[in-house]
Amino acid sequence: MFGKYSEAAIEKINARLGTGHRVKPYDLTNVEDLKQALLVTVAAYRDYVYYRDSLIELSESYDESLEYCDTAAWLDLANAPDKADALIADGDAALNAASDIFEMLSVRAKKNCATVVKAILAAPPEAQNSVFGCAYNIKPKAADAKIEELFEMLGEVEYHHAMPENLNTFLELMKEVWSDNR
Repeated sequence: MFGKYSEAAIEKINARLGTGHRVKPYDLTNVEDLKQALLVTVAAYRDYVYYRDSLIELSESYDESLEYCDTAAWLDLANAPDKADALIADGDAALNAASDIFEMLSVRAKKNCATVVKAILAAPPEAQNSVFGCAYNIKPKAADAKIEELFEMLGEVEYHHAMPENLNTFLELMKEVWSDNR
């Protein structure tokens, strides 16, 4: 978003729509920017993973429907894709393409979120307390593994569409998973 639209254009959108879209890039040395960056990057990651998983589930349901309701087309998709019903094949391809795109969005969002978490972990304890609600003693060399562990566990907790609820879930999980590092 940053760099593509002018600050003035975003401010006009905010004024017209009554929104508060960010105008400037995050300063990862500023506590308030870290709070906002964590909120947004956690939400982006959780949303994209949720959409990806929903698309995968939809694809599996589509496959099951084909198997039972249009067995010939289902067999053609598996055994002779060039002879499959074009509309059914297009539906299958579209679901697979969408799943792949949301996987890529999830990977990018995870990387962005990990960058913000690392910046917060590198901040002084007072800043960590302000953003995370507590301070962690995680060495820079161990940060990647600890963050990866956190993301693995995040897949097991409830998804919320609202950004603050997803952030609270993330922070609670962090306290649980990293309890040894406080």
